[in-house]
Amino acid sequence: TEWPDFPNSEVMNASIYAARGRVNGYPDRHAAGVRATLAERLEVEPERIVLGNGAAELLQSAAMALLSRGDELAMPWPSYPLYPLMAARAGARPVPAEGFEGLGAAIGERTRALAICNPNDPTGEYLPSAALANLLGNLPANVHVLLDEALVHFQDAEELNACLRLTAEHENLTVFRTFSKIYGLSGVRAGYAVGGSTELLDAIAPVLGVNVLTQAAVAQALKIGGPEVERRRAAVIRERGRLLEALGGLALDVTPSQANFVWLAAPGMSGLELANRLRGRGVVVAPGGPLGADDHIRVTVRHSAGTDRLLDALRGVLDG
Repeated sequence: TEWPDFPNSEVMNASIYAARGRVNGYPDRHAAGVRATLAERLEVEPERIVLGNGAAELLQSAAMALLSRGDELAMPWPSYPLYPLMAARAGARPVPAEGFEGLGAAIGERTRALAICNPNDPTGEYLPSAALANLLGNLPANVHVLLDEALVHFQDAEELNACLRLTAEHENLTVFRTFSKIYGLSGVRAGYAVGGSTELLDAIAPVLGVNVLTQAAVAQALKIGGPEVERRRAAVIRERGRLLEALGGLALDVTPSQANFVWLAAPGMSGLELANRLRGRGVVVAPGGPLGADDHIRVTVRHSAGTDRLLDALRGVLDG
């Protein structure tokens, strides 16, 4: 689900320049420059932002800080496979819920956190800010929400920072974002968290910060990457809409998506069988078994040519 194209060459050049000039010195462990830029963009205080070595590492650190042996981490399922693993590493028990709607029923006496991927990977479903606010309002005070917005730039259901703004009102909400997806910087491992609880942010911040090369790349991406991010976002939204409309006319079960992929199933066929048949026609998709549902596949939204190839392959498989 990472972006398939390289970032702007100026972003890579910023890392190269930093390597030539500062690789022998320690980085600013507080990443003050990057945090200041993010704070201005997000309209939050810099003290409520932490830069980390990828959103996944920050999520794992949050799980370690919030969970103890015997505690529970609730999550919609299927969802990002990291969540059960990070619960287990903290000695806690992962508790799957029936989608966003089932989260309330999954909360018990030992629940200490909810992990919510929004838009959800692999289904593409989106939890609106109004529904999130309602969930937060009904949670026990000792239950924290870890909102994973790795894919948030691809949603067009509401304003980009609608859920993030709830951190100002709810200390038990922390939002996690990444530069691995729409920014195309998976290889530099950069993400950040925005929260209402500075105590939790202090606990998850990398002790020695993020390296010089990563900070340079992220700073440059934030400086010049806006138009490219908007172009990529618009392309995904356009192709996703076209793909969903076309899939609606085929004999498939398709989940409405707000991400850069679509979750679908062919009745009477396992996800692995469908994936293998598509591979035989030159189209590679992710079987749903490792992602939480054996009967589904996850199809990445790329560009118009990719959409055409996928639709032709699907029609061929279904006709066959």
